[in-house]
Amino acid sequence: MTDNSPLPVGAFTFVLHGAGGDLAKRKIIPALAHLAKSGYFSAESRIIFAQREALSPEEALAQVDSFLKAAGDEAARESIPALLPYLHTLQVVLGTPESCRAMANAVTGSPEPVVHYAALPSSRFIDLINCIPTVRDPSRLRLVLEKPLGFNAKESALIEEAVAAKLDESQVYRIDHYLGKQAVQNMLALRLGNRIFEPLLTREHVAYVQITVAEDLGVEDRAGFYEHAGALRDMVQSHILQLLAIVAMEPPVSLEANSLRDEKLKVLRSLKVPQITGVPEIVVGQYGEGYVKGQAVPKYRNEKGVAANSTTETYVSFRTEVQTWRWAGVPFLVRTGKRMPRRFAEIVIQFRDVPKPLFEPVGGQWVGNQLVIHLQPEDKLELKLLAKTPGERERLKPVSLDLDFFNTWRIPVRDAYERLITDILRGRLGLFLRRDEVQTQWQFVDRILNDLKSHGMEPVPYTSGTYGPSSATAMALRAGALWSEDGL
Repeated sequence: MTDNSPLPVGAFTFVLHGAGGDLAKRKIIPALAHLAKSGYFSAESRIIFAQREALSPEEALAQVDSFLKAAGDEAARESIPALLPYLHTLQVVLGTPESCRAMANAVTGSPEPVVHYAALPSSRFIDLINCIPTVRDPSRLRLVLEKPLGFNAKESALIEEAVAAKLDESQVYRIDHYLGKQAVQNMLALRLGNRIFEPLLTREHVAYVQITVAEDLGVEDRAGFYEHAGALRDMVQSHILQLLAIVAMEPPVSLEANSLRDEKLKVLRSLKVPQITGVPEIVVGQYGEGYVKGQAVPKYRNEKGVAANSTTETYVSFRTEVQTWRWAGVPFLVRTGKRMPRRFAEIVIQFRDVPKPLFEPVGGQWVGNQLVIHLQPEDKLELKLLAKTPGERERLKPVSLDLDFFNTWRIPVRDAYERLITDILRGRLGLFLRRDEVQTQWQFVDRILNDLKSHGMEPVPYTSGTYGPSSATAMALRAGALWSEDGL
């Protein structure tokens, strides 16, 4: 058996709540279908689509196929029929005793573990949790919660209290799909499995760290959610803070889930809240009209479902620091936004220059060594070194050493949701968030939001198709940094 050969999981029951929603159709169901097609599921396993509409399994899959066809995702469509042998459907209206009874009947006698996957708005989490029996045994019952867990620390705590009343922490899988990406897992391998880099990831050698998650799309059909969330809640609260924690954490004593999460938590608790007064360390923006990929696009306030006077931020960048001995004084620069020129996500670790440059840089400006972790649209690692250019002049130019996972292994890289779903079914918690991590992340974001509100700081407009407000460039320059605008 090769590393890429399917390692089947044991029999299970997987109840997908919110199976009719966009997230389920776009990500979760295609991942389940591809796993089924690839031979990961035993014949005894059951997958139950729970949703408000009464549908047969065939009708439910036809709806998914139609959704994927409209999205142009032909690769995902090919796997959808593989789900039919495992599929059952259940009409559920959460918050009613009848639905709780129907859920209980649907899983009676089914293979264990029973996994309840909440692909739902967080406002419905407590209704679902109230329907789940109190079973404190991870081999029998598991609960998966999608982000965001509420819209602030207070709401999140209420959800967590309801969860804790029914389940042990070992039964709860708080999912952030970025942690299922191959490049993120290879960041762990790079740090913890190779002697060459770990000693260099310190304040003595690193000039700054930069994390970018850029989207070329606007709010699309998510205005109902996004108007309440904004970039800070949607992207920073989980995705970006988790990436930052993995970059900055100390080596754990083992790869056991709590060892990893203990170290991430120390980073999250040490983060400096960006200052707003004096020299600001945060910029919030909202996209205006412009052009993306040659197409004219409207401003955020003209999008369907958005208030005409909306002050929701579609862009945020800020400077923080990890206030530990390893990282004290190193700027961590974060940036995320919509309607940017291209879609890409990356982590850039910029190393300090040599103490005494002996060569002349091409272009008259030093770039220095960089380690770049590309997360999307492709997963790969890139190490940028300075090499002498051909000819007689002693000039250096950056060259890249690339680890492209597909070209290296010659096998398709598994989708993040596929990896996370198999980990859930196998009872592996290492790539999922613990309650105290989520709470600490919310406290950090709540503090920023409260500071912005108390100082009356509203989003500044930026032109669609650009990398955000010019004040974000100035903020990075004050930290001695330049934003990466290459993507892939």
